[in-house]
Amino acid sequence: MFLLLGAALSFAIAVANVCMGLALACVVAWRVRAAGRGEDPLGPLGRVTPVHVAIAAFVAWTLLSIPVSTLPSRSAEEIKGQLTFLLVPAAAALLRSAADLRLLGGLWRLAALYLSFRGLAEFVGSGGGLDARLKAGLSVHMTYAGLLMVLVLVLLARALSPGEPRRSRLLDGGVALLGTLAISLSLTRNAYLGLAVGVLVLILLVKPKSLFVLAPLALAAWFLAPPSVRERARSSFDPADETVRDRVAMWKAGRLMIRDHPLFGVGPGRVKEVYPDYRQPGYVDPRVGHLHNNLVMTAAETGLPSALAYLAFVGAVLVAGVRRARAPGDDPVRPFARGAVASFAALFVAGLFEYNFGDVEILVPMLVLSVFPWVGAGPPARAD
Repeated sequence: MFLLLGAALSFAIAVANVCMGLALACVVAWRVRAAGRGEDPLGPLGRVTPVHVAIAAFVAWTLLSIPVSTLPSRSAEEIKGQLTFLLVPAAAALLRSAADLRLLGGLWRLAALYLSFRGLAEFVGSGGGLDARLKAGLSVHMTYAGLLMVLVLVLLARALSPGEPRRSRLLDGGVALLGTLAISLSLTRNAYLGLAVGVLVLILLVKPKSLFVLAPLALAAWFLAPPSVRERARSSFDPADETVRDRVAMWKAGRLMIRDHPLFGVGPGRVKEVYPDYRQPGYVDPRVGHLHNNLVMTAAETGLPSALAYLAFVGAVLVAGVRRARAPGDDPVRPFARGAVASFAALFVAGLFEYNFGDVEILVPMLVLSVFPWVGAGPPARAD
């Protein structure tokens, strides 16, 4: 239960951290008691999937990068952040059936409803605009839109699945539409693109022929959208837009960091500190927290092998998720596999313009989602 609450409440990061800590403590106590009964102390924690391997490789390489960092004492402070990745084995051990996923889905529906209403209330109170971006209590608007994007796609996957209860599908669909409205009013372009890709992936998985009907509807929605939303979307392709120029400058700086430190990067937590030394012409913000691209940021911070591990992580979920989503027979986990595929596709595309892999509020549900394709599929073979 603590795991479910922590994953559902990732928008309240302090509460989520407490829940995650309690969840991990409960897992340890659970396995200690199992060992006392003569059971294998690892038990379900011994399950190994491609996701486990990719995340283990990512964490291991991050830890290896610390002693060769440009400032090891500073990078060592980032070790505690690696504990978040323990969610992968914990989720794989505790989410064992479609019933577990339905409980989590219900909690995520409540989380999405809360985030949507709070965001819309902010919009009504402030009138919206770039000077009053929707955050719903989160640190920045991009975190808000990215987290809501994930929840919307999971709920939409359930709403589009005929095997789910009708009442549940209606509730999920209604909350997903409300969340989509909130995302559009957040004026967050990477979430626009990610959500569009996620919805497209869902349609291709559920009913590809419906694209012929939905395409005109999407066009109509574009023309009915508020002018501020349309203008914000159009600015994504405007080279004169200062945020576009700033991102290009960041990526160029990241390329130079990778050139100088290809294997281990500049070190965990060091990109922000060394960025002024690598700044390129065209920059807008003289100091940045990250490089607004998952691949560039990961490679610049902890090296190219870490970026490859990230790609392996995403690829493992997409391949297994598509396989599970298209498997014949009546599979109650299928809606959740579809949601995982759509969410990972959306996060990957949005992550080409935003560092959502380093945003803990988004990372928490992402890690939990990553085990969905293997839930109820029996114990996978151990990796060699």
